[in-house]
Amino acid sequence: MNKIIWIIGIFSFITMVVTIILVTKTIGTQRKRFSERKEILAEGTTAQAVINSIRQTNRTVGDQPEVLLDLTVTKPDGEVVHTVLKTVIQIVNIPAFQKGKVVEVKYKTIGNEQKFEVVDAYLP
Repeated sequence: MNKIIWIIGIFSFITMVVTIILVTKTIGTQRKRFSERKEILAEGTTAQAVINSIRQTNRTVGDQPEVLLDLTVTKPDGEVVHTVLKTVIQIVNIPAFQKGKVVEVKYKTIGNEQKFEVVDAYLP
């Protein structure tokens, strides 16, 4: 009986440690992404994008829906870029984010990757 209690105790401890590690990594990743989004919106170059499609994910942030936006971005120099980005849109702004609508985006090269953000996206 004593061995079973020890096994349960060790298993519980390992489960707790793994959970703490995963939660810490997730929070760190979310903070980095939020900081990156703010940087793009503050310092990025403005462009126009046509919405090719919008699809809701199963996630909400601050009771606002997260969506996948398929965009065709036209940069100020005329270059056209296709991108798909995940962002959060306030429920009241969803009508402005329908297929065929033009939205303002900002973009910035971070590392070796060009990253885009929607200007009217929800940032908690």
